[in-house]
Amino acid sequence: MTTRPGAPRGKAYYELDATRNEYLAFHYPDPRRDPLEALLGPRTPPLAERFPYAVAALVPPRPGGRALDVGAAFGRVALDLARNHRVALDIDLSGALVSAARDVAATGRARYAIQQEGEITEELDVPVDTPPNARFAVADALGLPFADRAFDTVVALNLVDRVPDPGRALDELGRVTAPRGTLVVGSPYTWLSEWTPRERWLGGFLRDGRAVRGPESVAARLGAAFRVVRDVRMPFYIPHHARSGQLGMAQVLVLEKSS
Repeated sequence: MTTRPGAPRGKAYYELDATRNEYLAFHYPDPRRDPLEALLGPRTPPLAERFPYAVAALVPPRPGGRALDVGAAFGRVALDLARNHRVALDIDLSGALVSAARDVAATGRARYAIQQEGEITEELDVPVDTPPNARFAVADALGLPFADRAFDTVVALNLVDRVPDPGRALDELGRVTAPRGTLVVGSPYTWLSEWTPRERWLGGFLRDGRAVRGPESVAARLGAAFRVVRDVRMPFYIPHHARSGQLGMAQVLVLEKSS
């Protein structure tokens, strides 16, 4: 995803107080008002069709299974997956994001400040339904600290274009997915050399005159062990202030691992 003008790149971006507030608003909006609806009016896609609120509906429920959300930020997806899995684990490389997700889970509240205009802010305290079987940890997507085939459901959204080695991240995601398990990989595929060295991009360039695109490269990298069962476009909106934000579209592949 793109960042605010002048914001630092890489992990430091996610340690900013402003980023924390924006992403908490992204994951846990005030149910009485949708910040995107204030901009788009009746044309606004409903929350139930947008990331991260729609992710859990993409995977089959597995009441006895284990779920993993990689690059999970503030844990909204992990909380939703926890409702239809035995346990759901949220991991992120940012200690600040993981700490904030733990606080939401422990208190059942998402507390953050929304910038209205300039120095004018509004403090929000949003109730959150927090199932007890969600867990949170700091971990690196390029070296997941889990055994092979450890998870029945693995999710990684808006991640592969924000790591220094997307191919390695996909290898790790595939490795920890159990046979007949579900892997969900999606991104807006905003390739930027500040995040990923140009030679490691999975798409966004020409090869022998042919356009190479991220979703096709993701499926190819995961190989014959996975088959695509759904290919959906999922909008998302990250508010920056009352009248501005980042509206994007993630291309989401739902894949099933062979036995």
